[in-house]
Amino acid sequence: MKKQLTQLCLLFVLVNTSAQNSIQLTEANNPMGMKLYNNELYFTNGNNISKLNLTNENGELIDVVTALNKPTAIEIINDYLYIASKDKIAKLNISEPGTKPEDVITELEAPSSMCYYKEDLYIAEYDANRIIKINVTNENQNKQIVTNNINSPSDILIYNDELYIVEFFTNKVSKLNLELDTTKPETLIEGLNFPANICVHKNELYIAELLGNKISKINLANDTSVIEEVITDIDSPFDLLFFQEELYVSSTDENSISKIDLTPKKEIIAEDKNKLAVYPNPSIDYISINNLTSDTFIRISDMQGNIIREQTVNSTTQIPVSRLKSGYYLIIIEGTDTLRFIKK
Repeated sequence: MKKQLTQLCLLFVLVNTSAQNSIQLTEANNPMGMKLYNNELYFTNGNNISKLNLTNENGELIDVVTALNKPTAIEIINDYLYIASKDKIAKLNISEPGTKPEDVITELEAPSSMCYYKEDLYIAEYDANRIIKINVTNENQNKQIVTNNINSPSDILIYNDELYIVEFFTNKVSKLNLELDTTKPETLIEGLNFPANICVHKNELYIAELLGNKISKINLANDTSVIEEVITDIDSPFDLLFFQEELYVSSTDENSISKIDLTPKKEIIAEDKNKLAVYPNPSIDYISINNLTSDTFIRISDMQGNIIREQTVNSTTQIPVSRLKSGYYLIIIEGTDTLRFIKK
């Protein structure tokens, strides 16, 4: 396995009106899934899985495995790294450098998230609108449906015997008690702005609201869940995790992973009114890109990196999206930020 070492560039930015201090790790390519293992942050990095030692301020970015097929999520069980990509789950032993991934289960429908519970690997199938599980100790990997009463599951986690499910297009988080004989989840909280991923810290559930450009939380100990905004004005937060009381956030649009100090501070952030933006967003029929100053060549891709459309546009161009499947898409513009939109 080829190991590539890249010096990490650190950039200090303020990201919130309550002004959390954020260190932005810029050497990341469309980071979607993140996991912690032995003080190291593993994350999807383009077609690679990379890692960074979080206890070393001058840490180097190291590729763990390369030349994958557009990985979307990871999980680490003991010394094995499980990798979701397009239609399958593969694994490799990260304690033995040089090993290659081997398939665990195939013929999945866009696996978007994984979590481990009582020797079972739970898998969210985004396109199949269901959660399945397989026993990782059994060589015969038969799928068992946990629930199929959900809509576009973008993330799952298990906490206190309950399976929490992010339902992307219905803007809610549901939960299913795994100790009860039921396959129908109940709604925990709704009215979110396209939630992408969740994590739990100190009995609080943190939610990355992708189009809301914010991170929210609820207290899981309360019978009535009241949502509280934690961070606002953060560009397209995708995945979340905590390490040593600091929140790590990946952003597929910004191609970055940020470490955020949640200590409240008072700062004023000026809004850039000339920043490129997609509207309407979400959209059913057409989208446009405002603040383009000239004719601009764009590429539209899905989250797996497949190029769907290429054309030259300006700020008055209406780009048809009615034939696209419902989902999350990227607009790639060379020399500037990648934009994102949601097709309803």
